Amino acid sequence: MKPSKYILLPLMILLVVVFRISAQGINSPTIEVTFNKTSSVVFPAAITSVDRGSRDILAQRAKGVNNILQLKAGKLNFKETNLTVITADGNLHHFFVKYSDRPSRYTVNIGVSPLADSNQLLFQSEMTEADLKQLSEEILSREDDRKIKSYTKYDMKLLLRGIYIEDNVMFFHLSIENKSNIPYHNEVLRFSIRDKRQSKRTASQEVSEAAIHQTGDASMIDGNSSNELVYAIPKFTIPDAKLLRIELKEKRGGRHLFIDVKNKSIIKARRVKS
Repeated sequence: MKPSKYILLPLMILLVVVFRISAQGINSPTIEVTFNKTSSVVFPAAITSVDRGSRDILAQRAKGVNNILQLKAGKLNFKETNLTVITADGNLHHFFVKYSDRPSRYTVNIGVSPLADSNQLLFQSEMTEADLKQLSEEILSREDDRKIKSYTKYDMKLLLRGIYIEDNVMFFHLSIENKSNIPYHNEVLRFSIRDKRQSKRTASQEVSEAAIHQTGDASMIDGNSSNELVYAIPKFTIPDAKLLRIELKEKRGGRHLFIDVKNKSIIKARRVKS
């Protein structure tokens, strides 16, 4: 008895899907990353989403451009994992990522013709460094007692005073207060977008947002003093399932502070030039 067309059609569709999935796995390039050097992936369109298969790899958009993803190993000799990137042209890019002491190359160009400019950068703002500095200083000069969120621990306080927008750049006004007698030496002040809830069995969707300008010194906060800062970051918004984490880590210490900011606070950003 011959199989009916009602059985053959679903079977043919299943075979096509399996073939496409297999082909995608074969065509997925491998990116090598190392611990103390940065690898860059250049895309033909702006990056809209980054999904890491493991926290063992660190990812952030390059400073001032929106089509370059910078990668680095979070620990030595991690197990091979994967990375998925969605770009504004609607394409999904899948990669395997593995550790190497000496990567064969540090720049990977995706979807670029050999005859084209393989390092075309998509800049996010036409503001000059002088423009960014002037706007940041204007924010610092304002007498505004309002605050969005703060975190206090170990006689240290991290305070988000305001979020501003001008052109395609967002400005975050921060204050770091040290109420102890022990100077605070900052290892890193990082902005990252992450899931509100993260299961150990799910992929880690976290990407750092690189500042294109900083006004104020965050490297050290003397005892019983405070520092005012403004960080300029290319414009972004986040889905309800995610949040922005502003994280401050102490060098050779344990006084780590962080603030989680929801999208409803970000979309209320005020104009610098009102």
